[in-house]
Amino acid sequence: MKKWKVFLSCLFILILIISSSANAEGYSSSYITVRYDGKNQSVRQVPVIMDGQAVQLDVPSFITSGATFVPIRFVAEKYGAKVEWDQNTKTVLITNDDLEMALTIGSNQIYLNGQKKVIDSSWIPKLVTFNYGTSKSDSRTMVPLRLISETLGYEVGYDEENKVPFINSLIGKGDEDGNTNRVKNVATVKGSTSIPKITITGTEKIKYSTLSLKNPSRFVIDIENAVLDIKEGVEFEGGIGKINVDQGPIERVTISQFTNDPKVVRVVIKLKEESDFDIVEGDDGKSITISPVNKVKKIEKEIIDGKEAIVVYNTSAAEIRTMKLKNPTRIVIDLLDSSLEGGDYFAFDYQLGFVKGLRVSQFLPDNLYSPNDRIVRMVLDVRDGIPNPEANIIAYDDRLIIIPETNLHEVINYYIDGTQGFITIKTAEETEYSVEYVEKDRAIIIGVPSDKLETKEGYLYISDELIEDIIVTEKDGIYQFQINFKKSIEYTVLSEEKTDEIALCVVKSNVVKPYDRTIVIDAGHGGHDPGTVPNGVKEKDINLAVALKLGKALSEKGYNVILTRDKDVFVDLTERAEIANRNNADIFISLHSNSISNPDIKGIQVLYCPAFNSDVKETDNYPLAKAIMDALIQGTGAVDKGIIKRPELAVLRKTKMPAALIEMGFLTNKEEAAKLQTEAYQDLIVESIVKGIEKYFNEQ
Repeated sequence: MKKWKVFLSCLFILILIISSSANAEGYSSSYITVRYDGKNQSVRQVPVIMDGQAVQLDVPSFITSGATFVPIRFVAEKYGAKVEWDQNTKTVLITNDDLEMALTIGSNQIYLNGQKKVIDSSWIPKLVTFNYGTSKSDSRTMVPLRLISETLGYEVGYDEENKVPFINSLIGKGDEDGNTNRVKNVATVKGSTSIPKITITGTEKIKYSTLSLKNPSRFVIDIENAVLDIKEGVEFEGGIGKINVDQGPIERVTISQFTNDPKVVRVVIKLKEESDFDIVEGDDGKSITISPVNKVKKIEKEIIDGKEAIVVYNTSAAEIRTMKLKNPTRIVIDLLDSSLEGGDYFAFDYQLGFVKGLRVSQFLPDNLYSPNDRIVRMVLDVRDGIPNPEANIIAYDDRLIIIPETNLHEVINYYIDGTQGFITIKTAEETEYSVEYVEKDRAIIIGVPSDKLETKEGYLYISDELIEDIIVTEKDGIYQFQINFKKSIEYTVLSEEKTDEIALCVVKSNVVKPYDRTIVIDAGHGGHDPGTVPNGVKEKDINLAVALKLGKALSEKGYNVILTRDKDVFVDLTERAEIANRNNADIFISLHSNSISNPDIKGIQVLYCPAFNSDVKETDNYPLAKAIMDALIQGTGAVDKGIIKRPELAVLRKTKMPAALIEMGFLTNKEEAAKLQTEAYQDLIVESIVKGIEKYFNEQ
């Protein structure tokens, strides 16, 4: 009997009629005329629901006298049984392994393995003619669905809501394929919010595909090579397991054996509103958790209501939790039920207010959260010397706006008049104060007794032609106002030694020191972009090695150096230019290695973009390119391959300051490729570039 039950579990499926609802709701039926017992009969044509899915046979199944009839020959032959027809007795004999069944047209007696059984009169097999009296006339032996199913121990019933019969196969039994996944449980679980998640648990590693449907909105998960084997926790009706949820975006979940050949279990999440989903595997791969999530699509620095802000673009509103952490000081903003698009970690060189950088990651829940949580964590790295930063967080459905806040504007006033900058600090009453200029750091430090001020520690980001920022800290009863300048300055104290309004005037110094110069060094390519790779040498490695050496050499001379990358990572071309622009660099140097089809060609090239070919450049870039080229040729003895205009290159066209791209040699030339890999030649290139930069600064 066991094998017969196995093959009958696939009974009745030939052509799947799958509605857009992807479940067993809303089946239609109609009346047709057939002929049996010598008369035309009006019967209701219906689909049979097999394990939750509608099945249409090669001739229609129908209901008459409360019984559903299906074609026995199709059932038997399609699923491996041997069928013999005795025309004299109008008897069909079906054999399959250990089962033998004999049924006779018009008789209420059947034989199972030789034993006679009497069946209900409404179950008597019939010879039914479809399309009687037409050229399409077709006669079939039809037997009641309940007769075969109940005789063989299958669940058979009638779905009153949808007015269709159903049969449930003996799911999970008689499975001869040990690799078939048995879906043991489908359940709702909670994380740290009220939004539910769906877990699916099987006996093998879960392989699945997904499908999003609309009108109404549904999210479909098909578990491959799987059979349903749910014993408890889910109520089944008409072959469909249903879990009513009605929380968050989820209305309910339905589970069914979608197909038996191939074996597919389908889970349908019906939604009250459209939602994005993340699917996360369990540690052993035998379970998955489906979570409705907000997708974090991009993060930008923008001006909002006149203030610099970080703007997070979402697909939906997210619950937010914030915390402050120390050593170092940072603000953490967690977006719950959220997923980060495009990767698991990003770092942004955003500098605004007290923020000196932003890190964003798909955070692995710790002991503060549920293991089921999906969290996007944003970390605002705080500038040194600001112990208690505050941020104003404004949430919209599709955006999160973060604005670093202080109240220092009530105490500090600053403005520029021509070439002079004026700074005033208001005190609660007349007081003595101190003023110190730290030349190397380009910073004025003003000390004021704490009891003479109505303020708190904080930070003002200014970033104009004179001042970078102002940091206010309190220690040992003294507030210190540290004013950081972009260049060396000269200053005059305008106020009296004891006053309630401290006033200073500052101007740029006529003497430019190395630490007044900011140089951005760009190591070309990196990460997944190796650049040219001839003679077994990756361009990105040569570029980075020289960039690190050049950065160190310039720093040792006192220059303020910024590298677009200091390791093997990919940086977008536009971002490289933006790093230089954001930091108001004085010059930009991009390092590359060359290639060409002719292996005999070697030498150095320097590329530049004329100011008239760029929308952002204000000064001529050729003098920088020439100063560097002259120094390189003199210092290395390399072949001069020329100073070339290349306005189409983003790092040259989009940088505001003078910029030069150095092609240090041809890797396609074996001799030059070998030299570029040596410490000695790299040091020679670095020494020459430094000389060229200093010559440029002296001449300009």
